[in-house]
Amino acid sequence: GQGGNLAVEDAVVLAHHFDDLAAYTAARLPRATALTRRAVRGARVNMTGTRAGAAVRDALVTAVSRTVPGALLRGFDGVADWRPPQPPYAAVRAGRTPAARGNEHG
Repeated sequence: GQGGNLAVEDAVVLAHHFDDLAAYTAARLPRATALTRRAVRGARVNMTGTRAGAAVRDALVTAVSRTVPGALLRGFDGVADWRPPQPPYAAVRAGRTPAARGNEHG
């Protein structure tokens, strides 16, 4: 889930900031904090402790899905649209840019 996605993102950004871990922390902490808070809010809604709460939640999700198609997917805006820093610095440092890789076989 989100934790696994953050781990992949962290690896890419960490490769970019390998020489400056303070910059890595500054680059990742705001997003990691925001996604953690979002996950906690989602868990509060999804993990209701009562059958009545679950019934209300399920009815609301069904109603929203039918009346506003795509509304629930918009909840992933800012989560699934992350892009790595450009250019892919780890590849550039190692001399493995896309252009260089294309020349390896030619």
